[in-house]
Amino acid sequence: MKEDYKEIVNKLEEHIELEEKSIREYSKVLSKIESKVLKEILRGILIDSIAHRELLKAIINVLNKVSKEKFVIEAEKIPMKREDIAEIVKTLKGHIKTEERTVRDLLSIAEKVEIYPLRETLRTLFEDEVRHHTVLKNIIRVFEEYSERA
Repeated sequence: MKEDYKEIVNKLEEHIELEEKSIREYSKVLSKIESKVLKEILRGILIDSIAHRELLKAIINVLNKVSKEKFVIEAEKIPMKREDIAEIVKTLKGHIKTEERTVRDLLSIAEKVEIYPLRETLRTLFEDEVRHHTVLKNIIRVFEEYSERA
């Protein structure tokens, strides 16, 4: 691992520990909450924390092996046929297109909700979806670049 990434990896590992602590604590209190609405919202946050932990682990795995060349080599471990790659790309692009319509509506829906915590939750969902689209577009780019070289 490059020396300059060591500190970054350490910080990310600390963040994973925080996410894991949150996951444990959310899991404990979920059973004690009687409000269905609050329980569902907290369950969503719990799921996000699990996703964050897994994304951080993936980033750490890359940084532990890092150099741009190593990352490209990792991406080249996509042992698939062009048809499979094309299907994956088509599916991911379709998902993005389908969600774009819904995502555009989230902000306007949020503005109509008068209950502040719910309105802010809807705004957060919008921001998460925008980030998801960016990540998906990057994954699509990796598959397309690999497909061109294959």
